[in-house]
This record gives sequence, C-alpha cells and structure tokens, in this order.
Amino acid sequence: MADIEKKKVLLVDDVEFIVDVMASYLKNSPVERFRAANGKEAVDMALLNWPDLIVMDFAMPEMDGFEACRALKQDPKLKDVPVILIYDPERDPAPDELSQSGCDDTIVKPLGREDFMTMTHRHLFHIERRERRAACQMTVDFTAEGTTSQGLGVDISRSGMYVEYRGNSLKKSNVDLSFLLATVSEKPVLAKGHIVWINQGHPRPNLGMPQGFGVEFQLLSEEAKAIVNKYLEEN
Repeated sequence: MADIEKKKVLLVDDVEFIVDVMASYLKNSPVERFRAANGKEAVDMALLNWPDLIVMDFAMPEMDGFEACRALKQDPKLKDVPVILIYDPERDPAPDELSQSGCDDTIVKPLGREDFMTMTHRHLFHIERRERRAACQMTVDFTAEGTTSQGLGVDISRSGMYVEYRGNSLKKSNVDLSFLLATVSEKPVLAKGHIVWINQGHPRPNLGMPQGFGVEFQLLSEEAKAIVNKYLEEN
C-alpha cells in the first residue's frame, strides 16, 4: 500500500531565520514544508506545489503578503487554501485592514510557538499542537534587558521552559539562559530565547503556576538539544 500523501504547508518570509523558526515548530507534525522568500515567489510556489496551508509575512519585498494573498484568493484553484498573515502591530496594518486581502486569519509578531501552533492547527488538523514536557527543578541563570537574575526551572520541553521567578517585573523580551540538567549531563545548557508569557502581578494570570515566566527557545546548539532530548526521554 502506498504511503498516504502528506499535507503541505508553505512558509513565506524574506527573513530566513523566521522561516527556520516556523519550520522548526512544524518538525513533529506529519506535514511537508515548503519555503518562499517573498509574495511573488509564494504565488509561484503555490501554483507549483498546491499547499494545504500558507503562512505568510505581511512586509516583504517585490510583493507583500497582502497583494500575494489577494492573488492567491483570485485563483480558482487556490482560493480555498487557508492563508494566515503574520503582522507587526506597531508597523503593519490592523487585522481588519489585512482581512481585506481575503486572508483567513492573522497572527502577531513576535511569533510564539503556542500561538503559531494553535492558529495553524485551527486551519490544518494534521498539525500537532502538543509537545512532551517534563518536570524539572534546577537553578536557571538568565539575562533579560541587560539584567542578570536567577530563577528555578519548573518544566521543560524541546521548544521552551517555564521558570519560577519572584523578582522584579519582567517584559516580553529576548533572554539568555544557562542551566544544568544534572541527571543526564555535567555540561550546562546555554540557550537564547524569548519570554513569551509572564505570570506575575496581582492576581497572576495563572494562579495554578508559581510566579514566573515562560520562555521559548530560539537558539540551542546541537549538543544542548541532545541534552534536553535525553532529559525528556528519561523523565
């Protein structure tokens, strides 16, 4: 029996790093990923590969996401393909304006994993939202906005972790982290990430979790990934 053909997802952004991030979010889902670097290339790729979902940035050279989406929705064979536009609320048009392109949904930058997976799963059921997490308890040194602090790891996954922290109020920002998963390695894990969820204030958004913040990993070395994966496999 032939293998069932995988669903196809077209990822579009002129910044290669952003496409890499989106592709990494989908690595555990049974989908085939395609790339395009601008709106014109996205339309050409869509006509060639007939994707089941398109996730596309608004601000791009040659043809922006708005015009590319309009072109896709005007094609009789592609008009029913869901298109999600990514936009920067401080720079790009508001969602009601973006909807005039015919897009099916919008998602804001910075592109957090949870929002991305929830939104794409909404339009393509084959995309797996859940990811294995494991409880942990270790000291986490982190630097955010030039200030170095210390927290306690609560749980971890391949894409991020939750850190208990009772210090000064934080903002969503880039963060450098260092921690030791001592049961599997003597080498510290060094990670670059982004604070995507803050559980501080009165009352806290989630009283069931200790005061702290959620981090999404954006850069891990292959050695660091192997340490995290081993920890998840053993816990």
